[in-house]
Amino acid sequence: MPDGTGYLRISGFGGYDSNSPTYARNSAILDQTLSQVIRPGLRGLVLDLRINGGGSDALALQVAERLTDRAFVAYVKWARDDPTGPGRHTRPQPVRVQPTPDRFRYTGPVAVLTGGETYSAGETLTQALIQRPARIVPIGQNTQGVFLDVLERILPNGWAFGLPNEEYLTPSDGKTFDGEGIPPDIRAGNFVQEIAKGTHDSVFAQALAVIRCQAE
Repeated sequence: MPDGTGYLRISGFGGYDSNSPTYARNSAILDQTLSQVIRPGLRGLVLDLRINGGGSDALALQVAERLTDRAFVAYVKWARDDPTGPGRHTRPQPVRVQPTPDRFRYTGPVAVLTGGETYSAGETLTQALIQRPARIVPIGQNTQGVFLDVLERILPNGWAFGLPNEEYLTPSDGKTFDGEGIPPDIRAGNFVQEIAKGTHDSVFAQALAVIRCQAE
């Protein structure tokens, strides 16, 4: 934007090239896109995840890696490991964000826009960025709350099923947002309803105000 504020909307983490669906190709396209927005001169960033269907957690964390110059723990994961004891889990495993080498990294003000259409990897990115050493401001509505990784199996008759069994926890207190979703720091208008009515995007306007205030 004219004042140096960047706007980046990400609708999912994958499917960037239908002709080459490999992780490496998706990662390369995402890296190129991030470099167009996250570059010297950026004075603030609005990251719009309000319509995000998720995808690869690794690709989601690739965004976080461009928004820090210090390593941090994004979240902790554990899995249920005893069919007779639903409260039994594996040892918690921290997932870390490492600053991207050889790329410009932005550490200034970031507003993350979320809502009920923010799913899966869109939520894990939001959860990771909450732990960012330089504070972000989540604005909007609660995310969908569908975090759990799924254990997939195929039965002898060919039927397939998935069992959600792996949770994402906050590093400090082991909280999960599955079900309730991640709440914003600033609760603002419903994006989907505003689109339907053709009214002003109040969440975006509020995010710009917050970012510009922090950048001053």
